[in-house]
Amino acid sequence: MACYAVAVLGATVRILLLALAGTLLAAAMLADHAWWMQHVVLSSLYLPPPAGAQTAVRIVVALVGVAIAGCALLMRRADPAAIGRVLLAIVLALCVAEVGLRIAARPEGWPGHPRLEWVLGVPDARFGWRFVPKRTVRFAMPGGAPAVTYSIDANGDRAPSAETLEDPRAPTLVVTGESIAAGHGLEWKDTFAAQAGERLHAQVVNVAEGGYGNDQALLRAREALARLQRPIALISTVLPVQLHRNVDDSRIHFVLRDGALVAVPGLSPRSRLRELLADELWVTWRIENSLAVTRAILEATAAEARAHGARPLFVVPTFDRAHPEAGMIRRMLGGLPYVVVDLDPARIMPWDGHPDRAGARQIADAVVEALQ
Repeated sequence: MACYAVAVLGATVRILLLALAGTLLAAAMLADHAWWMQHVVLSSLYLPPPAGAQTAVRIVVALVGVAIAGCALLMRRADPAAIGRVLLAIVLALCVAEVGLRIAARPEGWPGHPRLEWVLGVPDARFGWRFVPKRTVRFAMPGGAPAVTYSIDANGDRAPSAETLEDPRAPTLVVTGESIAAGHGLEWKDTFAAQAGERLHAQVVNVAEGGYGNDQALLRAREALARLQRPIALISTVLPVQLHRNVDDSRIHFVLRDGALVAVPGLSPRSRLRELLADELWVTWRIENSLAVTRAILEATAAEARAHGARPLFVVPTFDRAHPEAGMIRRMLGGLPYVVVDLDPARIMPWDGHPDRAGARQIADAVVEALQ
């Protein structure tokens, strides 16, 4: 009886290993260009990955599948003690992976953190993170970038200087969104927000921050609109990469319940490994869910602007005139007021990955034209 149980256990383990190997090999075969574009490039990356990345990933996944299949076929007679040692090794490996991911991420408040939002900001219970008010920092991205002055006013918004005083009665252009809207890599006067505000003769309140999803952008816009008496327009940048951010469950985020947006807290305690598997590795149902949530967020953003007498306008910067993301953009923004701005890849700052001064001016041109 004991021998029979051991044989069944061994066969079960072999079948599970072969099933895992088969799944990996099938994934390597099915991850064609269309799958790669939808699940990796458009919905998870701000800029396209290096050439050959797709091939490299498929090869690695296939090799791992072959290795697991080989282990299954070469596996000798399994006994409970041996399987226990394997399971213990897997648990320890997962623990090491969790520790490694935490070390690789580096503390969010670390002074040398490469993400500008952590150089200028701190964690925030409501928004995820936000800039520290009344602060000015000169910061240069690694790779030879020139130092840029980032000033944050008393409201925690990027502004011409830390002493800038917002006039709640002035005609105001409210800008929200992510790093392009915040003007990463650009002096204040060169950001598209400042350029558009000057040409529209309007005060600019810029509540955008790097790494924001559309949900965070909506929350910051609500905060700004509530204290302004004459907002003339709400400008919000929208990029497909925000689909990934909008379902990030490591912080407060929105979910759809009976068609309504509901804010739910982030999962706690956090696990970097779980976030990697749940938030970084995309499957079709997650994209579909994020598209539905994102559409609802953008509709709520437009409604919020109109409720305060402001015109909503969504700005979609794109770096590929073939527009592979067009289908996603239509699903997110169809029927809402938006403009697509085709930016030449030469307008991307090599050390920063964001539009340069001329690229920002092109975005400002599109904003002004749409609002006049």
